[in-house]
Amino acid sequence: MTISEAQERARSARKDSAGPRRTELLDAAARCFAEHGYDHTSVETITTRAQVSRATFYAYFSSKDEVFRAITEQVCTQFLDAQLVVNVEATEPIEVIGATTRAFADAVFANGALVALIEHRAGVDPTIGALWSQVRIRLRRRFTAFLEGVEDRGEIDPCAPLWRIVETLSDALLIGASRLADADHDAREQFVADHIAIAERLIGFTR
Repeated sequence: MTISEAQERARSARKDSAGPRRTELLDAAARCFAEHGYDHTSVETITTRAQVSRATFYAYFSSKDEVFRAITEQVCTQFLDAQLVVNVEATEPIEVIGATTRAFADAVFANGALVALIEHRAGVDPTIGALWSQVRIRLRRRFTAFLEGVEDRGEIDPCAPLWRIVETLSDALLIGASRLADADHDAREQFVADHIAIAERLIGFTR
């Protein structure tokens, strides 16, 4: 086994362990990317923010690209988890819409400028593009499948095909919430309330 192969195996083991040092590096890198953008963030920028050596960085990540992919994976996981905040079998559909809309908006608010940066990198980095596309497709499919069940029970009268409504709502929520990442609490709350009201109208709850 070569030295580089041994280093890569060690990095993989540390990634799987998800220890506190790796988490600290990810948090520092996320702040750097959000503040400075992708091009103006370097490994040195990240290590300075995290107060660690370059050797420590390379013990966990092979490059700036790899740490950005790891951050993207974290954001994607947060977005998927936002759809699981309630038990859909035991919750009224209209309440599910409200709870999941708020949870998804909060996930976007929490990631601020990273969302726009991931959107941009998805267009130039095939790996990021695949990750971002996959999570958005999964989110839409879950939402559509949920609404199809509600429609089958006669509880909604949608104004357009469900897949189109879901596409419109998810894009509007992602873009709108990312623009308000630095807004005050009241502005965020108003956005969420307005988006829920729009969703209810488009979906067409009958009761």
